Amino acid sequence: MTKRSASPPTSPTKTGLGQDQLRRNNLSALLTRVHLHGSISRASLTRGLGLNRSTIGGLAATLEDLGLVTERQPSAVRQSGRPSLVLEPRRDNVAVAVDIGVDRIVTALVALGGDVLHQRQRPHAPGEHDVTHVIESAAQMVEDLLVAEPAARCLGIGVSVPGAVRDSDGFVRFAPNLGWVDQPFTELFSERVGTRVFTGNDANLGVLAEHLRGAAVGHADVAYVNGSVGIGGGFLVGGVPLHGSRGYAGEVGHLLVDGSSTLQCRCGNVGCWETKVGENQLLVRAGRLPGGGPEGVAEVIAAAAAGEKRAADALDDVGQWIGAGLRAVINVFNPEVIVLGGSMAALWQARQDVVDKTLDRWTLMSPRSDVIIRASAFGLASPWRGAAEMVFAPVLADPASVLELSTPAQAGVG
Repeated sequence: MTKRSASPPTSPTKTGLGQDQLRRNNLSALLTRVHLHGSISRASLTRGLGLNRSTIGGLAATLEDLGLVTERQPSAVRQSGRPSLVLEPRRDNVAVAVDIGVDRIVTALVALGGDVLHQRQRPHAPGEHDVTHVIESAAQMVEDLLVAEPAARCLGIGVSVPGAVRDSDGFVRFAPNLGWVDQPFTELFSERVGTRVFTGNDANLGVLAEHLRGAAVGHADVAYVNGSVGIGGGFLVGGVPLHGSRGYAGEVGHLLVDGSSTLQCRCGNVGCWETKVGENQLLVRAGRLPGGGPEGVAEVIAAAAAGEKRAADALDDVGQWIGAGLRAVINVFNPEVIVLGGSMAALWQARQDVVDKTLDRWTLMSPRSDVIIRASAFGLASPWRGAAEMVFAPVLADPASVLELSTPAQAGVG
């Protein structure tokens, strides 16, 4: 998996490009428009891409021959003049998205264009986090999805992992909440399913999904903070994903926020942000058993709203620590917008006043009014939606590469 801009391609320039590369760029720009915006007329593409009608017609024909789009007459035909044909993504081109969570595995079949065709979820039982077990469980779920769409052309499998994932090959360096250290997950999973696999950090994929289709559309400097058992961060700087030298950047859950704490984080340190705002910390403070997941968090929020003091106090405490961590995110990354995902969004919505008071208590390098904080558009689904986009990215960049892909049956999935 290579580093790439999260932003869709713009209309390509002709300067210094050979004809083959220029055509490849034009095909990429057109397919990306259709993928992100759905049904779109040739006339709109002509205006949006700055290309003439004959060029758009030729590109559309090529993409149709590649099996990536279809063309149809518009549903409402104009009274005069020739109607502009409408391009649509072909939904039989699919990506399989997998989200490896601490308490569950989620799989989804996502069509070119972004429609979710099928979704499955399977809980983890205690002791089922070892890589071999997770791979087998996820592979069975992938097989189940593909059986539901036997005629689909699978473009690949994208996997979201809550840990540090190496950009070059999807090697999982460290996933503390799964207990993984130095695991060649991508290689092993690809061997099991018989097709290409892309693996990314869950928060990096979450910010990709929110930037392309969700709460951060139109923003180039974005911080996405995903909260569950652990806390992850994904960042766009000038529209470009921040990965670091190997792909390990953004682990904001392990920022030191409490120097007096003696509570050890799963990473081995003490005082980490996720030891203050993770789901289990809230549940324990509210007098519940850990491991309740998002459902347990929702129950505590409901109990606090109904007047339970212990639940309300736990939420107040977590709200203050959310504010403390977001202060560091704002000062370090200077984002236009902060998108909160997972249980972090629900906690912020329940105690937004507490978070704001905490932020206002300290000086911020960027004025508080310059930073938008909002909940994810996709909730818990952002990481796996980003995983699907990771699969589509190579085909969007070079549509002709789809010819090199095998169908699931040819690839031997299962």
